[in-house]
Formats: sequence, structure tokens, C-alpha cells
Amino acid sequence: MYSLNTKYIDRLDHLRFFAAILLIFHHFRGNVNWNGHLQLESIIPLWLQNGSTGVSFFLVLTGFLFCQISNGGQENLKYWGFIYNRVLRIFPLMIFLVFIIICCSRQTSTPMDILRIITLQLNTGNSLTGWGHDFYPSGPIWTIAVEFQFYLFFPFLSLFLNRYGIKYLVALVILMIATRFNIAILKGGDIYYNVYHSIIGRLDQFIIGMILGYYYQKGIFRFLEKWKYQLCFLSTTILIFTYLFKFKKLNVIYTSLSFTIEAVLWGIITLCYIYIRLPKINKLNTILSYLGMCSFSMYLLHLPIGIMLNKLIGWQVPQDVFTSLSQSIIICILTILVSLFTFNLIEKPFMKMRIKYTKE
Repeated sequence: MYSLNTKYIDRLDHLRFFAAILLIFHHFRGNVNWNGHLQLESIIPLWLQNGSTGVSFFLVLTGFLFCQISNGGQENLKYWGFIYNRVLRIFPLMIFLVFIIICCSRQTSTPMDILRIITLQLNTGNSLTGWGHDFYPSGPIWTIAVEFQFYLFFPFLSLFLNRYGIKYLVALVILMIATRFNIAILKGGDIYYNVYHSIIGRLDQFIIGMILGYYYQKGIFRFLEKWKYQLCFLSTTILIFTYLFKFKKLNVIYTSLSFTIEAVLWGIITLCYIYIRLPKINKLNTILSYLGMCSFSMYLLHLPIGIMLNKLIGWQVPQDVFTSLSQSIIICILTILVSLFTFNLIEKPFMKMRIKYTKE
């Protein structure tokens, strides 16, 4: 995403688009799940079943980008200018979706529903996903609450990074792991999904993005310019992901460590992709960058669009990989077309009102 406050890194938008696609394929996979065996033909079902990891990818990318904006903590940020820009980026489409939910739940809606926006409580009110999903397929809205909670913290994290060094961020990651361990011991394995939908589960994912962004600025990862290191790190990362996905989620160790491990793995993939030498196809790069800019619309709107398409066409719930992928591709195409429209109509006009918040 182009910004007044940092140099544009188009590869990050490419990866945002990929994260959105991963989540769409996950949500519309139907009854395609992993069969419990590590065979070549079971890898796709394993990834489809665990495609929700795309959320972790989004959050790592956010932390990585913000660290570039703050120049690794060296840039003084105007706090309210930073928050103002985040409101302009996030709130217009979010409020549009919130009013759709209120329309669908009019008989039971109360002023508290509006207060959810102000108090950043869109990740509460539903046992499985975000607020409002009982009335309209708006489940992904929960991440907005978690993201904005991080936005409120970030200028302080940037300041403390500059003042105390990288060890401060590392200590925060350790604190979040210990906190999840404590909660899981006290509340049992079922608490995983509460942690999943809250800042308790996600703060260290943002922070790991910041840590990797910090060392990226220092040039520590320049060795990844060589293809042999890229191949080694990418293949190892995919293998670890596959091994991680095998674990049952409702246990103490998984609840404590999985979010951190996912963040590190996605961070490695991010770094490899930034350094990898791709063919110079300017048109393709422009298209991927623009689709990445539209990924917020894709993320929020893919469920209502996909479910509507299912109803209109009368698709059966996918039972095999081919049907699942075929239907998801069609849903992706329609979601992209709608997202291009909503991005230009709702998001972009407000983005043009953003200001510079890094101090001279």
C-alpha cells in the first residue's frame, strides 16, 4: 500500500493478495479435510483445512510494514496522526459492513452494536468468529478489533524499540507465550479459539513482523538474495508448517506456541519473497500490487459474496479437492471484481485524505 510515510514495497502487497486467496480457499473448502496421512495427495487438503493461517500472515505483514514506517524505531511518530490515518484506512468499509449487519439484525439490535466500533469489540459476541456473523456472514470482521488494538500500541512499541533495543520486543514475545500457557493451564484446551480471536493470541505475531522488519532494515537477511538459501529456507518452512498443522489445536502446548511459530514461518516466507529475483514483468507486478491493495475488501467481503454465489448457482458442498478448488476459483474471481469496485468507491477516497505523521 502506497504511503506518505515510507518507501513503497510492492512485494508486501503481492503477499497480502496471496493471504486473502488462502483464506478464501479455506472458507469454501467444503468437507475437504486432511485424512490423517502424510502423502503427496493429502498435502492440498491439509493446507485447505488450515488455511486460516492466512490471518497470521496478514498480521506479520502489518508488523513488518509498520517497522519500515518507523525506520526500525528511529522515526518519531505523531501518535494521533498515525491513528487518524489508520481510521481512514480501516473504518469506511468496516462501518459499511457494520450497518449491513445492523440492518439484518434490526429486531434485536441495540446502541451497543454501534459502541462495538468505538470500544473495538468486534471480536466478541460470537463463540466461533466475529460479531454479527449470526445475522450476516461477517465473521472476518473480528480481526479489525485485534488489528486496531495493535495500532494503539504500535507507536509506543516503536518508541520502546528505539529506547531499549530489540530485546524489548523479544521479551514481549516471551510474555505473550507465557500468558497463553497460563490461560491454557487454567482454562483448558478449549480456550484456544478465544485466544485465536484476541490480541492475546496475536500480539506477538505483529511483534515478530516488527522484529524481522527491523533486521531487514539492518541488512541481516541479504544472504537470502542467493537462490540456494531461498530454496533451503522455503522448503524447510513448508515442512515445518506441514508438521505444525498435524497437531491437535486443543492442547496447552499448541495454544501457547503455535501463533508464534506461524508468525516466524510467515516472516521467513515474506523475507524470501522480498529478496527473490522474479522476471521483470511490469504489468504483472502492477496487477498483483493493485490486487494486494484491494485485499482488505476481499477479506471482509468474500464470505457474503461466496455464500450468495452458492445460493444462486445451487452448488453442493464440495466433497473432493477438484470441486473445492474449482468453486473457490470462481468465488475468488467474483470477489476480486467486487473488491475492485468497493476499494475505489469506499476505501480509496478516504485514503487520499491521509496525512504525513512522521516528524521531520
